[in-house]
Amino acid sequence: MNLRNKRALSATLATTALITGAFTAAPTMANATEQAPMRCEGYVYSKVFKLGKPWYASRGPVVSKRNSSSSKSTLVYSIKTTKTRTTTWGGEASASVSWGIAQVEAKTKYEVAKSVAKGRTVTNRMTVDPGKRGYTQPMVEYQKFQVERWRELGNCKHDRIEIVGILKGITSSLHFAECQTKKASCTPKP
Repeated sequence: MNLRNKRALSATLATTALITGAFTAAPTMANATEQAPMRCEGYVYSKVFKLGKPWYASRGPVVSKRNSSSSKSTLVYSIKTTKTRTTTWGGEASASVSWGIAQVEAKTKYEVAKSVAKGRTVTNRMTVDPGKRGYTQPMVEYQKFQVERWRELGNCKHDRIEIVGILKGITSSLHFAECQTKKASCTPKP
């Protein structure tokens, strides 16, 4: 066999050896990965879930004005609030309203007010049809949230430990209920 043929044969054998070695090494590495158990650090954290739909509570009296013009008009209502409203927490005694609010604000899109005071003058501008009387009332919007404690396990699964509590939070501190009618009166709806 001449020198050129020997070199070509040697190169072919070397390439074959490299490819064969790569194929035999790959399954060994894959088996090692499959056999190694997945390990996670493991930690405790909170989750927040919104419960149900929002509801409303009044902050002051119903007031009304009549639009005596022959076209739609924007009427201005100034109302002095007569009720204080607060966010409440029910659950673990070691967790406070402020802690519950912080959890909700950190883990949802909601901002929660701790309380709203009475004795403030609030203003609503309402468009009222011609010849109708507009009624309005200041309100707050509440939303209920459940705060839970969870943990990540060493096998990377997640497990709920407990329900820490329920926050009934003020998610809108000024929300007006409205209605308008040609009749004697109507009940404002948020």
